[in-house]
Amino acid sequence: MEVSSAPLLLTEEELRNVFAPEHVTRLIQSLAPYLAQKGRTALYILPLAWRIGHFAMEPHAFWELYGEGHNRLVILTPDKASAQLSLGVRSILENFVDLVETTDTAFRRMGQVGAGIMRSNQLTWNQRGTTGLIDDYIKALMRPGRRPRHFPISQEVTNATNNFLEALGISSTDRIIVLNVRDLNFLPELTVHGFRAADIATYKPAVEHLIEEGYKVLRIGVDDSIPLDLKHPHYREVWKEPGYSTLLDPGLIARADFGITCSSGPEAVFRVLGVPQLQVNGVLQCGMWMNERDKLLFKTYRKIDGHRIASYRELLDAHVAARRATAEALGECGYYIEDNTADEILAAVMEMQQALSNEHAGDLTARKRFLEIGENYHAVLAAGGEPVDPTSISARQTQYGYALPWTQLADSYLETHPDFLE
Repeated sequence: MEVSSAPLLLTEEELRNVFAPEHVTRLIQSLAPYLAQKGRTALYILPLAWRIGHFAMEPHAFWELYGEGHNRLVILTPDKASAQLSLGVRSILENFVDLVETTDTAFRRMGQVGAGIMRSNQLTWNQRGTTGLIDDYIKALMRPGRRPRHFPISQEVTNATNNFLEALGISSTDRIIVLNVRDLNFLPELTVHGFRAADIATYKPAVEHLIEEGYKVLRIGVDDSIPLDLKHPHYREVWKEPGYSTLLDPGLIARADFGITCSSGPEAVFRVLGVPQLQVNGVLQCGMWMNERDKLLFKTYRKIDGHRIASYRELLDAHVAARRATAEALGECGYYIEDNTADEILAAVMEMQQALSNEHAGDLTARKRFLEIGENYHAVLAAGGEPVDPTSISARQTQYGYALPWTQLADSYLETHPDFLE
């Protein structure tokens, strides 16, 4: 039986019963082999491990927060029979954490609830849920002088990737760009994902430009992904190639000069490996953070009343970033969203190339203004903010990841959105 892609909905009675004594006792008993060892154990439950973004992002934050103060890190995940986990991400994580599979649905329910952190002499149980864990990690990154650490790629993934690329005729000296586009075929039964989707056709001019520049463009995805209408030996949709498996995705990302990503799971792999990414068709979310060489290109936000392009400040004042990333939630704030155009994507890709080759210093005034607005919103959240959804079982967000001082908005975005930072 596979884990459903639908959100977990609990009745009031089920919610009251999540942390029933018998469930907690069973959980602690399952940890006996670890608690019997010397030193301290940290525990985190990861019910959405089958989604690559969660599988990369949450263990990374858990490792960053607890790795130095504990002898071992234990993460509970769904078992292989019910959830297919990324083989490549698993290979990386196994060098840092103990991944323990479970069939116990009670544990999965615990992982969905943002509660607190339980500490004893032997055990630290982080029960903050996805939102709370990432919120705590961004808070740690906000400390002066703090920078994210990154996972190294595993030798298993490196070897498999080298063999795969060699079979494709791609040498160790070839320059690679990894492309990921979330399209409307991704989990089509859940229309909520359409908010973050984009039309693959709008990426074609940028891909053609990169090929002309001498890059090999490798698109990662899943079997149902909509193909790009481009036949060229230097463009490959790798999931269609013989010998492909999910073991390869992190290895391909690690080999890339940079990635073109979107608000979708694989962008988290770039982030935790420290590989530069240009995130296009991005959406505002509190619990996202970027690395120093990354650039952001948001989708276009417009007012429903009058269709005017919205400014960054008014979007944050409306708590757009703290709400669920859905068209419905955005509509409640009075806005709607449009995808980036092909010209916008191409311009941002060219800017990213120039920035990584130190040929683009960037608009420092605009960068300062972008961070200033983000820092002001971060201060609002940290001071209590607005309880956007008081009925949520997730922890409330108190941090705004895009306020981290190294975050960069693509300068090209301001050419088509000149009033965005007003």
